[in-house]
Amino acid sequence: MLKKISINLTFYIAIILVIFFKVYDIYFYFFIFVFLHELAHIFMAKKFNLGIRKIVVTALGQMAVIDNIERLELYKKLLVVSIGVVLNIFLAFIFGIFTNEKMQLIKNINLSIAFFNCLPIFPLDGGRFFCYILGSRIGDLKASIVTKRISLFLSFSMFLLGFIQIVLYPYNITLLCLSLYFIKVNKSEYIYQFYKAIVNKQQYEKNKILKVKHILVDKDYKNKDIILLVSSDYYLIINISINGNIYFTINEKVFLNYIQKYGVNGTIYDIVEITKDDGGTL
Repeated sequence: MLKKISINLTFYIAIILVIFFKVYDIYFYFFIFVFLHELAHIFMAKKFNLGIRKIVVTALGQMAVIDNIERLELYKKLLVVSIGVVLNIFLAFIFGIFTNEKMQLIKNINLSIAFFNCLPIFPLDGGRFFCYILGSRIGDLKASIVTKRISLFLSFSMFLLGFIQIVLYPYNITLLCLSLYFIKVNKSEYIYQFYKAIVNKQQYEKNKILKVKHILVDKDYKNKDIILLVSSDYYLIINISINGNIYFTINEKVFLNYIQKYGVNGTIYDIVEITKDDGGTL
């Protein structure tokens, strides 16, 4: 297990800030309940026979990197990413029964962890939850792009609130640090999520029954628009139309093989031409 644990630079920065501002109790409890939050994710992932690639320790606590979650059915993916929030809400309710100051602090910490993880921001649980649901409707890449835009909007809003927080509560830079972390992560997260989903689907498609989605497009339809419809939750069949009649049919595997070889430029008819020349395969 020790080989699977890595410590991010932000954790060391957080420790320095904790020592400087002397908020030992708050950060200790925060770290403990984020740990329990991640254990809930790991427990649910193991229930669905998923592996844990590694655990990353960051300023926000621990983060479990779960292997092959994209191969699960949608409701199972949602269970894995939401179970941590459910646990924090449950713990907040339990500790909220007690009236002493320390128990109320722990209750508020759990509510804070649950609240932040409900936000549709990568890499929080809410961002993944939102992206999985949207991806099942409009395709993984398009969903990832939409989630990234929402993530950045909320992160920049949090950044502005961070400045207000500094004015009202001098030396409290919590929101400012969180927003900068989210902005940094979101630069590459959405591309990573999309390609991870596609690679996992190609790896497991022989062992999993996938729903099929048919689309009908004109021969001049651009490949970069079609790739937005690719999702890990269904297998795409592309019917190409000329003058209102279906002229040719391409499956998702042929389409993605073309994209990997030649890029996303061009139209679907370019793929038809090459596929016909190759005898129906790429």
